[in-house]
Amino acid sequence: MNKIIPAILPTSIPDLDSKLAQLPEEIKLMHLDVLEEDIWSENIHINFEVHLMVKRPDDIIERWVERGAKRIIVHKLSEKIRSSRSKTKIGLAVELQAPLEEVYPLVSEVDFIHLMSIAEIGAQGHPLDEKIFDRIKSVRNKFPQLEISVDGGVKAENWEKLKSSGATRFVVGSGFNILWKSLTKN
Repeated sequence: MNKIIPAILPTSIPDLDSKLAQLPEEIKLMHLDVLEEDIWSENIHINFEVHLMVKRPDDIIERWVERGAKRIIVHKLSEKIRSSRSKTKIGLAVELQAPLEEVYPLVSEVDFIHLMSIAEIGAQGHPLDEKIFDRIKSVRNKFPQLEISVDGGVKAENWEKLKSSGATRFVVGSGFNILWKSLTKN
């Protein structure tokens, strides 16, 4: 099943609350980008996943499990992160320049792969890098049943090609409203 998930990169708690209030009612899952500052709101009343783009995810993963994250995305695995898999789904983020061959041996230790499709992570509005299409196809060919999430530069004009390449989840930041409207206009 293909899912479009809005990404929120909050700058403060009021900013997070404002962005949460703007989500369409139909949205049942949102993606929260977590940088070094801990921005959390008690106003999160929908299911959420977190993308821990931090230096030391081991230090905060339990906090996010306790807050109710349905899925947690990390850039490296550790024993603590592996043990969290019994409490929530764990995804491995793979940066655009990372060799896929280094990731393949880790697939059995995670629930999904989260392919970054922009070179600079931690910011919204960057264009999608065309290399992502071949990267998705490579992962899909090697792991036909694996859930593949794509994050960065996803827009109305490229999401069909991402889907046909083999992606099953689409994390959308700045292009969310346009994509959502194009898919729900009837």
